Amino acid sequence: MPRPVWLYDEGTAPTLRGHELAGDLAQAVADIAPGWRGDFITHWLAGGRESGDDLALRIARLKVRDLSAPPAHVTPLAGEIAYERRRLQNANRGPFGVAYDGFRFQALLAGLLAGRERDAIHIALTNRLLATWDDDDLRYHLRTIICGEPCIVSVSGLVEAPAKPREFYAARQALGGVAPGSADYELLKQQFAGRFLEHDEPRLTEVVKGYVLQAVAYHLTGEPFCDDPRCRLYNAHWQEEMLAAQLGGQLCARHQGLLRGDGAGRATRG
Repeated sequence: MPRPVWLYDEGTAPTLRGHELAGDLAQAVADIAPGWRGDFITHWLAGGRESGDDLALRIARLKVRDLSAPPAHVTPLAGEIAYERRRLQNANRGPFGVAYDGFRFQALLAGLLAGRERDAIHIALTNRLLATWDDDDLRYHLRTIICGEPCIVSVSGLVEAPAKPREFYAARQALGGVAPGSADYELLKQQFAGRFLEHDEPRLTEVVKGYVLQAVAYHLTGEPFCDDPRCRLYNAHWQEEMLAAQLGGQLCARHQGLLRGDGAGRATRG
């Protein structure tokens, strides 16, 4: 019997074509039944014992206040809790710049899942920026995907985590380090148009497809990434690497064999 794969989306971007993700995944991977659901938190909070107010407090505690400071448990301000409450109540959530501890956020989602539908693969798409602490260089790093139960793909992370071209940073420095959102910064982005992903753009769905494949590969093979830069499972650290793998690449021969097999996936809805 095909293994269920549930994709969740909190309303990350108008350009994200969710059911196309499920359909393509069904064609790429054998013996799975992908389906599309709404926001992970809303889906699993309903009928649970935890209230939205309690959850807002727990999420506010996960905020990373300093990327160079180690993980710490901080009592959030009342305004931060209110902010998270509004986000939980708002079905149309655009990208925003607050970063959260990725592993602790994953643990929070896993607690909502609480062992239900254990045979299924759960993949949550979010606009939250997720970061994980690195003991080697003693700082947080933004992430595109966090594998586990559930897997989480940060759609904002796809824009912010992989580095832009080196020339972009050199040009920005030459302008005196212009701030994001400023007129000079927008002009700078136009000079490098097409060389990195932006929020809510037409290429977003195609890029997300590759990261959903990485999540499924993690569950089926234990290996979410590939060393081949043309494979859609390539763990890109630069925007141009990511775009090359996701827009011009495909699964390498090895991962085609591992994921496609002889069967065919089928899409479902629930």
